[in-house]
Amino acid sequence: MIKGAEIYLIITLTLITITLKAQNILVGAGAGGGTFEMNSTKEYDQTIVNLLPFKPVLTDNFPPYFFYKTEVIYCFPKILAVGMNFHSTSTGSRLTLADYSGYYIHDNVQKGLFPGLKIILGKAPGKSNGLNLILEGGVSFSTMDETIDLTVADESYTDVAKYKAQGFFVQPGICYFRNIFSQVKLSMNISYYYGFEKGYHMPDEKDQKLFNSETGNRIKPQWDGIRVGITAYWGFHNNSN
Repeated sequence: MIKGAEIYLIITLTLITITLKAQNILVGAGAGGGTFEMNSTKEYDQTIVNLLPFKPVLTDNFPPYFFYKTEVIYCFPKILAVGMNFHSTSTGSRLTLADYSGYYIHDNVQKGLFPGLKIILGKAPGKSNGLNLILEGGVSFSTMDETIDLTVADESYTDVAKYKAQGFFVQPGICYFRNIFSQVKLSMNISYYYGFEKGYHMPDEKDQKLFNSETGNRIKPQWDGIRVGITAYWGFHNNSN
């Protein structure tokens, strides 16, 4: 999987190329917050607790977290704008237990990268103030890093496991565009992410899939949830339009 920094670089170079010939282009950067379902990995954490001879405490359980995005949008004269975007986010969980004899920490950190396409429908979206319908869709690239630290008396044990997953997503919602200056616009967005995930596997072995030993279910990322954010755009317009 391409690293996040490399994807950002590719998108940045693409945006620069496009804007050199732009006639009705919006280039945007945004941020916001999202909730995550993650039922599969929550169930996985519970299986770990059930199998251990001691009972660690769940201190983090895939809480809501920030997402960051970049976009390039072409605005047609009326009712339609289309473009591409890329966003990323992360979340995780922690099982922990400590007493006089030692400690146990099990971290599960998941990260997602989501390149995709975006459609906006409304009254001259990106040009006039107003409420619009949005639909995003694309590919999801997820990673899950598990780290176990166990110390008992003078003995320590650390184990690290890494997994990957791919899938697809759709994300319908609404946004409100607001013109701030002639070239600067803001968009407030609320949407719902729905994913179609294939499940985690070893990084270089797609046949080595990750299963829950207690339930037999595939362990997969579930980024499903609400997304709320704001995006700032810089407009490049042909004066003849």
